[in-house]
Amino acid sequence: MNKKAYIYKMNLGPANILSIVIFVLAVIPAFLLKINLFNVGVNTFILFIILILYLWFHEVLHGIGYIIGGAKRKNIKYGVCLEKGIFYCMAYQELTKKNILISLQMPFMVIGVITYIIGVIINLPLLIVLSAVNISGASMDLVMFYYISKLPKDTTYSESGNADEFVLISSEDLTKRKNIFLKMVDVKDYKVEDYIFEGFKRFEITKASIYILIGFILLGLINTIL
Repeated sequence: MNKKAYIYKMNLGPANILSIVIFVLAVIPAFLLKINLFNVGVNTFILFIILILYLWFHEVLHGIGYIIGGAKRKNIKYGVCLEKGIFYCMAYQELTKKNILISLQMPFMVIGVITYIIGVIINLPLLIVLSAVNISGASMDLVMFYYISKLPKDTTYSESGNADEFVLISSEDLTKRKNIFLKMVDVKDYKVEDYIFEGFKRFEITKASIYILIGFILLGLINTIL
């Protein structure tokens, strides 16, 4: 059977609900251990800045995962799209199944599970909260990891060019595989040349994201001064 390219869009409604559920589940162990997560030791503005940096590091770890899996550094792109509630990392080349699975689990494990355990051991509420937020933010990574791990070994992955979409290339008919968090929006004949990317920006931030960041920073500064 000839390969087909299946374009998926993340179903953000159910995904957001899943993120909230995962966050609640993530903080329960800390509360059971009587760790006070309401006192993280920093004010709201500083917490916001730290959180932004932590979530950005989430994407850096995706990039590291891509490179570990065999992607070329020059093909990695980072971006910010806060109006959709996302930071993102894209690898603009066709990737093996192994490569994408490595990338998907990197942030969840490194600054989610591992840092959460460290935070509990040394009783550091700030690290636990950051880890829980990251675990929650990795909800779609987990969904994609589970979904892709069940596909044939020769399945490959590619970007579609949109931050909330991706492409899976497979000889299997993936239209029969349903997932509430992933919506298949198109199916095309596979052509190698469609997944050779040139001339893309290495970093991109939307204008709306800049305005949102400025707004948050100004509100934070006003709150700190007052």
